[in-house]
Amino acid sequence: MHSVSELNKGLWLCLIGTHEIPPHIALINEAKYYSITTNRIKAGEPVEKILKAISRNALPTVFVSMKQVKNIDGILEESFTNYPTLGNGEHSCLSPISDVLTKVYSPEFGNQHLVFDVLSLAEKNEMLVECRSLFIDKLDNGVLHLPKYTHAQIRHKINSILKVNE
Repeated sequence: MHSVSELNKGLWLCLIGTHEIPPHIALINEAKYYSITTNRIKAGEPVEKILKAISRNALPTVFVSMKQVKNIDGILEESFTNYPTLGNGEHSCLSPISDVLTKVYSPEFGNQHLVFDVLSLAEKNEMLVECRSLFIDKLDNGVLHLPKYTHAQIRHKINSILKVNE
C-alpha cells in the first residue's frame, strides 16, 4: 500500500490476519471502520484506530476496493448494529457485510456466507476496483493465496476466542 490515506475514499472490504483461518472480515467506508467481533461492534469508528492495531501487531491484511456507492453510512450503521456480538447466534463477522452488499449492490450477496464466495460474486459482477495490502511479503506472481476454510471452522474460531475471553 502506497499510503494508508488511500482508505479515506470509497468502500473497502478488509481481510485482517490473512494468515489466520479464518481471517477477520470488516468494511471501511470513507475512512470509517465497521466490524463485529466477540466483544464489540464498531460502526463508523475512525479508520486510524484499526490501522494502528494492524501495524502494532504486523497483521497481514488485504484491502479490496469495491465499486463506489454514495450515501451508505445509514445502511452500514443499521446493518452492523442489528447484530449482537459474535457468539450470540449463528452469524459471523461477514454477516453484516453480506447485508450491506445485498442492500447496495445485489440480493445475490445474501446467499454468500464465506468471503471467497463474496469476492467471487463481486468479481463476476465487475465490482472490484483494486487491491492493497499491508504486511504481506510473499505473493505468487502478484497473487495472494488465502487458506480455504469452512463455516464449521468459523464457528470453532469464534468459540475459541470466547473461551479465551472468559
